[in-house]
Amino acid sequence: MSGMEAQMLEPTFVVTPPSSSHADILAAAARCFKENGFSATSIDDVAHSLGATKGRIYHHFRSKTDLFFAVYRRGMEINFKATLPQSKYDGDAVIRLARMGLSHAVAMMAYQDFQRVLLQGVTMHQSGSTTAAQRETLVELIEIRNNYETLFRTAIEATAKEAQLNLNDPSVASKSFLAVLNSSVFWYTPRGENDKNEQITLARELVTFAMRGLGTDIPANAHDFLENNK
Repeated sequence: MSGMEAQMLEPTFVVTPPSSSHADILAAAARCFKENGFSATSIDDVAHSLGATKGRIYHHFRSKTDLFFAVYRRGMEINFKATLPQSKYDGDAVIRLARMGLSHAVAMMAYQDFQRVLLQGVTMHQSGSTTAAQRETLVELIEIRNNYETLFRTAIEATAKEAQLNLNDPSVASKSFLAVLNSSVFWYTPRGENDKNEQITLARELVTFAMRGLGTDIPANAHDFLENNK
């Protein structure tokens, strides 16, 4: 993927970082939504997790739904921030794809609370149990998620062409590739010691498995950039 193509898929919401108070609320809300789900989580729960009053939450967000959507947006910002630089890697397509996969896999583990909310958002969208206004926002958010998946589909298509891989449907390949990397949200638990090293090691295993599913292997030097950015 060229730098221009990647830039076209970059969401416009990636702007300046939120204030400390805003970021703290999003982090607390992500924890609560992850643990209890959207329906069972209340503003009271988020305030209690944050050690604050409901007024502090309502100062930033009008409702629980608005808060949920903000957490979803933050989750997508995290993923784009991790992956976009690697999607612009100007080298072998297979290295570009591996680096994108590694960045995504680490982000899935490092920001697990937000990643679980992204999955809940997809389920909410598919169930249709939302108001018209909520559906309109969800459609916008799902489109951002689709653009993110397009980054990987494009990288997989370039890798298939470069390595002469036999892929019948790049869309299915990209969904399957991401499904492998996303699986850690269901089984990974941070241990509190050397989390970054552990996440990098697991990311290599996941990307190796996903790449082999495409019919290729992860290049030996593809993960060097992660080691340099610990």
